[in-house]
Amino acid sequence: MTITQLEYIVALADLQSFSKAADYCCVSQPSLSMQVQKLEDELNMTLFNRKAKPLEPTLEAREILAKARIILSESKSILSLTKGWSTQVTGNLAIGVIPTIAPYLMPRFLADFQLKYPNLTISVSETTTENIKHEIAEGRIDIGILVTPLNSNLIEIPLYYEELFLYSNVWEDDGSKLSATLDPTKLWLLEEGHCLSNQINSICNLNAGARISNSLTYQTGSLETIVRMADLGFGQTIIPQMFVDYLDNKSKEKVHPLPKPTPIREVSLVHAKSYSRKAIINALKLEILAHIPMQWQSIADRTIIPI
Repeated sequence: MTITQLEYIVALADLQSFSKAADYCCVSQPSLSMQVQKLEDELNMTLFNRKAKPLEPTLEAREILAKARIILSESKSILSLTKGWSTQVTGNLAIGVIPTIAPYLMPRFLADFQLKYPNLTISVSETTTENIKHEIAEGRIDIGILVTPLNSNLIEIPLYYEELFLYSNVWEDDGSKLSATLDPTKLWLLEEGHCLSNQINSICNLNAGARISNSLTYQTGSLETIVRMADLGFGQTIIPQMFVDYLDNKSKEKVHPLPKPTPIREVSLVHAKSYSRKAIINALKLEILAHIPMQWQSIADRTIIPI
């Protein structure tokens, strides 16, 4: 068994094609096929269902592929040390960001980060916390930008602490003005699996799953959609500070502080213990903090809401 063989089977699993995997690995298709077959012979196991279109791993191969990704991640860590990559901001960087952070944080700093480090090729994927944790463990993602703490074996580097606010389009009983009081029966939530929904559940003791009445359920991972539904349905939702900054002045009139102690979410860089490119981690952290208000970087008089 060789590192090269492990690289080939991981590429096959990802690209689901011998020809695409061969192109990705910069080898001929017969050479890649031969090495995969050698590994299968050594393991006495069929790793891929070649009759499936597209190609897919066998059930028995899935655990082997997971281990292969870990081994490849560790080998890259060793290479980064021996080649001095740990002190350079070059090469490739895969970042995973959750949907309630990505649209509001990434535009703040990403263009400047690219200009500052032109030799760093960056790919960004937007998905849930659980997916990012899984892909970091498999070596598909290098660094996540997530709400923490996660209670996992990943390294967490806190960046900032973002206040949560009530967005209310619910009128007072006398119709005099919009209510600034949280009413759990009028609350719209993001679908299950999104950490902001979990935090709202902690604040309000609610179950996740957007709803405004027993007759309507709307599953979405978009804050913009939830706010629009609250507007149209005379409802409420809870939004983070960074989203507030994107609202127009009329919409900002519907934003109210939540009862003290002020609820906040902690946003952190997250990576595997084996990820050793400390220069990239530090550069990314400093660039983000340069575009974040100083007061967000303190937790004073505020309470982290668990996810």
